[in-house]
Amino acid sequence: METGRRWFEENKKWLYMALGFVFFWGLLAHAYCFFDNSVSHDSLNEFHAAVFGNDWKIQLGRVFTPIYRDLFRSDATLPWLIGALSLLWIGLAVFFVVRLFDMDSAVMVFLTAGVMATNVSVSSTAATYINDLDGNMFALMCAAAAVYCWKTLPWGEVLGAVLIMGSLGIYQGYLTVTITLVMMVCILRLFRGDAFRTVFRKGLRAIGMILAGGILYYIAMKAMTALSGNALTTGDYNSLGKALELTPQNLVEYVAGAYRDWFSWLWNAYSSYPAVMVRGITVLLAAAAVLAVGIWLLNRRIGLWEKLLGLTLMGLLPLGMNIFYVLTLDNNHDLMVFAIWLSYLLVLLLVQWLAAQWQGMPRREKLSRCIRIVCFLLVFLVAYGSVQFANGMYLKKDLEFDAYLSLMTRIAARMESYEGYVPGETPVVFVGLPQMFNDMIPGFREYWNVIGMQFSDVITQPSRPRFQAYFDYILSTPLLTAEPHVWAGMLGNQQVKQMPAYPDAGCLAMMDGVLIVKLGNAPV
Repeated sequence: METGRRWFEENKKWLYMALGFVFFWGLLAHAYCFFDNSVSHDSLNEFHAAVFGNDWKIQLGRVFTPIYRDLFRSDATLPWLIGALSLLWIGLAVFFVVRLFDMDSAVMVFLTAGVMATNVSVSSTAATYINDLDGNMFALMCAAAAVYCWKTLPWGEVLGAVLIMGSLGIYQGYLTVTITLVMMVCILRLFRGDAFRTVFRKGLRAIGMILAGGILYYIAMKAMTALSGNALTTGDYNSLGKALELTPQNLVEYVAGAYRDWFSWLWNAYSSYPAVMVRGITVLLAAAAVLAVGIWLLNRRIGLWEKLLGLTLMGLLPLGMNIFYVLTLDNNHDLMVFAIWLSYLLVLLLVQWLAAQWQGMPRREKLSRCIRIVCFLLVFLVAYGSVQFANGMYLKKDLEFDAYLSLMTRIAARMESYEGYVPGETPVVFVGLPQMFNDMIPGFREYWNVIGMQFSDVITQPSRPRFQAYFDYILSTPLLTAEPHVWAGMLGNQQVKQMPAYPDAGCLAMMDGVLIVKLGNAPV
């Protein structure tokens, strides 16, 4: 108890600061989403996980997600509570990162919070998959806490392995954060003069921790799937079995692709600023990092083995940040690349190291102060550009949600006026998606490449569960969707194929006691 009280007293300043700065950045970037209810895509389908969601998560290997929801929130999608929990978990993750690197500057904490609270992995999850946001951020917090335990606690790898198991059991994509932070810690220790043997041994312990966490996760996953009666999904782009398709022949190709993809994420980073400005910021930050590395390499007090290990780790760092490019066979997306944005944090840490090296040298000290100010400003611009970009995403979703509500209200009215149709009793088959809906709102092209933002349709797949969810949760109107075999049979019916689509006359028809509502062409 006394040890815990002492630890809290030593760390409470940084804890409060991390939480405060995260809530500042987080509300600035995401409050629009947290106080709104523009569900679409998967967040529509999984609006209430007790209906659909919990079993699906277990089938994807996210076996602790239902337990997390039982502990911290209900199965329903509750935007503000999800937002508050998400910022709490990000704030704790920032705290662990701050203490991990012994940051002693409020500016560094402020910018770390900005990088971690506003990047596209957070905003893209909030915009389209808000049902998963707080759970994913809890996985992020566990991933960062595991590294903190490994570095600071005697035999902290044991607790770290349990935390890694928890992170993997909610969202596997944040394993890259653990890998990245471990590599960054080792790099910074080499920069600060630690011996090769010390860093190498510590790194081996981290590898053991990650492997142990993976084994614990595997055991838990097998147990949870057996107890729940669910089987792991196969063949899906985000299924765990994707890595089994790797071969010695294509491994090199995917590893090379991971490096190219890492560069592309930073070079073409999503931002409200023009691409030339984003790339200019990237170049300037890279130059500052190269300068710091060059000064370190020229330091004669650093041994050859230490330099070789440091260069090796720096060379492998992009792969560690983007390892899911390899494991998913180029099926990674915005939700899986959080670790890549820690590249900005590494630059700030290297610049801080450089300032310490040049302390007491008047000319160099002045130069290092200028470099730090420029880098601080550039990273601030990165975070603020992400804030604006996130708000633009949420505005796009909000406009689309309102437009879709208007459209589906008119469609529901047409259904209710159709002779012989009884809401909630007559089976319904929807064919296709509305052909009259805009593919893209003018002026919002910049958001098109973000996962979940490629559609203007709230119902992004013309499937039975999604239409059912829309009528259940958004329209609150009785709907009885036809059984799957009836639905599939109607899609292949020649008479249905020849029907005109909404809003043309004849877009509704009664066939064998089933109401057909043709919104567009059925997918091939």
